[in-house]
Amino acid sequence: MNYSNSSKEIDFTGFLGQKVLEIFSVGLELLDLKLENGIINVECSWRLRLATVILIGINEKKETDFSSILKDRLISKSITNIHYFETGDLIIQFEENHFLDLFADSSTFEHYQLYLGEKLFLIGR
Repeated sequence: MNYSNSSKEIDFTGFLGQKVLEIFSVGLELLDLKLENGIINVECSWRLRLATVILIGINEKKETDFSSILKDRLISKSITNIHYFETGDLIIQFEENHFLDLFADSSTFEHYQLYLGEKLFLIGR
């Protein structure tokens, strides 16, 4: 997919090639993805896609073990691209055509935080 016309230019090269080491669910909705040299904290609506097929999202039934599905699909996968949109939406692309879509869904709260190493890189607002 080509997102170049919609995205704002931010240099995400420090994240490219990093693999997901661990995924933690925080409550029923929030996620933390630990990378080789960073962290992605997700505090907004999200979904995981395989190309154009939605595999799981924030609004699944409460008994759905979304954490296991995310781990099965993303652990040890490398980030291949990140697309940032001026609306605050973020698409994190992984190998094997997996996409973690983060949707800016509040005018008041932060949507996500990206850390490169221990340094804050980007706050989604």
